Amino acid sequence: MKTDFRKFDDSCYDQVCDFLIELSKDNRKHINWNWARWEWMFFHPDFNRDLKNKIGLWYLDDELVGIATYDHYFGEAFFATKQGFEELEKDILEYAIATFSNENGLGIAVNDKDTHLIDLLRSHNFVKNDLTENILELTLEKVSLDFITSEGITIKNIDIRNDLYKLHHMLWKAFDNEGPVPVDETTMSKQKEMLSATNLNTFLHIVAENEDGEYVAYCGLWYSQKTDYVYVEPVCTIPEYRHKGLGKAVVLEALKRSRSLGAEKAYVISDSYFYKSLGFQQHSHYTFYWHNI
Repeated sequence: MKTDFRKFDDSCYDQVCDFLIELSKDNRKHINWNWARWEWMFFHPDFNRDLKNKIGLWYLDDELVGIATYDHYFGEAFFATKQGFEELEKDILEYAIATFSNENGLGIAVNDKDTHLIDLLRSHNFVKNDLTENILELTLEKVSLDFITSEGITIKNIDIRNDLYKLHHMLWKAFDNEGPVPVDETTMSKQKEMLSATNLNTFLHIVAENEDGEYVAYCGLWYSQKTDYVYVEPVCTIPEYRHKGLGKAVVLEALKRSRSLGAEKAYVISDSYFYKSLGFQQHSHYTFYWHNI
């Protein structure tokens, strides 16, 4: 078949989302790289947008059938084809190696059960690495989504227009950054970009607010009505409010809301007992394979 290679530009964004949605429907082996992970990454403050024109897209006529992209920055990559276009995998992998490697080489995460892709990587001198990704799954109808919150805590969804600084302060503390919270123009512009994600639904981005109006815990869910699942990213609590059940509260409230919109399942990249205590169960496991320069 004759395919057409194109470099990514912003006009292709929705096509990539739809490609990844179809990929996750057809084959759960790529659930770790669903459309929501793409969107979260693409609008994340740490995503190197200066490199995005290096993302490779393969088309048959005007149908997107293959992709190679980096993850935030060079050194890790993802590539895939639609079913029926596996003959492109070798060329796409070689493009990823040539384009996305850094001084340490290139890492690609593969489902442990995907022997075909593992064999392809090994044929290109990739070797198994200690890095892994674990995927947990929750079937929403099988668990209780009720919770109890501490006195003085309000569970609510974020308000993009008014919450930029409050959310930024909470994320800085919750991810254990040290020093004063940076509020310079460049930093805040990146945070604003995160909240401008194309498919972000504030109804599913839940915070716990204390009596002083400060945000102390947060759960973000990503959902498209073209799918039956939500993707959990991120979940965090500031240090002084941990172990009070607030992480559980914001996650369960977000999941309850997602179910009201039609979601049936939830996925998270984690192996944490926290999620397992909420009813998440093992879905799949991915191991990185590494190509050294």
